[in-house]
Amino acid sequence: MQQNLTYIFFFLSFESPIILTIATYGNTLDMKNIQNIRYPIIEASQDVGIQSHSYKQKGVDVSEVEIDKVASRKTGRKEGFYLTISPTPQIKSNTLADVLNTSIKKIIRKVDVKEGKILIVGLGNENVIVDALGNEVIKRIRAGGKKFRLSAIAPKVADITGIKSFDIVKAISEYIKPNLIIAIDTLATNYISRLGNCFQLTSAGICPGSGVDNAQPCLDGNSLPSPVIAIGVPLIISVGSIMGDKSDKYSRYMLTPRDVDTLVDNCADVIADAINALGSENL
Repeated sequence: MQQNLTYIFFFLSFESPIILTIATYGNTLDMKNIQNIRYPIIEASQDVGIQSHSYKQKGVDVSEVEIDKVASRKTGRKEGFYLTISPTPQIKSNTLADVLNTSIKKIIRKVDVKEGKILIVGLGNENVIVDALGNEVIKRIRAGGKKFRLSAIAPKVADITGIKSFDIVKAISEYIKPNLIIAIDTLATNYISRLGNCFQLTSAGICPGSGVDNAQPCLDGNSLPSPVIAIGVPLIISVGSIMGDKSDKYSRYMLTPRDVDTLVDNCADVIADAINALGSENL
């Protein structure tokens, strides 16, 4: 019988110590169980050579990047509007939900949706806590609404259902014909400073699995009958990213914050509150 080993790494910063839990293939955090995690939409604008617009909203740092056709060819990123929200520990959850709600509405205007049905899709594996963000958000969504009518699904992963998440979302969206799809997922990151410390949104959709070299069909406006807004939180990082060595020797080790269960719950509360507000307000 294979022994389950968990190692604790301490990374000290001027703000507070960050404690990460690491597991390898076959252990508690198994690669096959986190096959849908993808990399953040934009890690840092300087990495892709694009000027960002940064500002504060209710004390929360917000950064925006617009990628057009030229920038897309240059960087390899999909065309779209990208937004990162970076709160400090002092920011209250209701304030953060308000900022996130404002950001979601901004992207909704970008994709030119004014009213109608919104399908909320919670991606990931609910049986693995670091990958359960999307599922936890779906549990908190209040279906219905006024200007926007919310509905919600959690397609899970193919290892559980035998059907790819994309195929389930495509079939349902073609049947109910939503005006907009909002997909929520856990993200991987190359920057430890972003781990559990930001919300990322884009109008470019999302490609589940790209963060762990298991890319699945993308959920976006080209593959689905509706525009797709993606919302994610970086909750996993490879040892190779921290050590600057992307070889197999280190990339097989994935790390999450030790309090990832609390992070998932808190982030799910904020995202759900921000989305639920769409059902009871005007843009």
